[in-house]
Amino acid sequence: MKKFLMPLIFLVFSISCQDKQAMEERNARIIELYVEEILNKGNLTVADSIIGDNFLDPASVAGEKGPDALKRVISYFRSTFPDLKVTINEIVTDQDKVVWKWTAQASHQGEIFDIPPTNKMVTFSGIIIDKIHDGKIVQRQGIWDRLGLKEQLLVK
Repeated sequence: MKKFLMPLIFLVFSISCQDKQAMEERNARIIELYVEEILNKGNLTVADSIIGDNFLDPASVAGEKGPDALKRVISYFRSTFPDLKVTINEIVTDQDKVVWKWTAQASHQGEIFDIPPTNKMVTFSGIIIDKIHDGKIVQRQGIWDRLGLKEQLLVK
């Protein structure tokens, strides 16, 4: 009996590790799709397939949830920075969590922080922690360098 137990445990562990790895790779691809299609290209319809109905973006107004709330946030941000280019510098996955460090470059074409358009090229960065469930981003926490962006916009 013992001689069959160890291979069985190894097999179960091996399958579990493969499932975990596949899930983590899928979750990383979801974030890459989010960045490339939604942030960089402005293809907001993609949000319907990768954003959960109860998703709450920290940048949303009045606690709005779901893909439509995210679309409003991204629409505003892309109107301010129409040539937005976000690059993922690092991505780390752990089961249903994805942590990604990003850098953005864009020209300031619309008002933000009560600062009118300056047409300046700016660079800013941040870190986001997303939770993914059933192929959709359902929760987000993040921080980005708002002060650094404001300083770039206010420099004469």
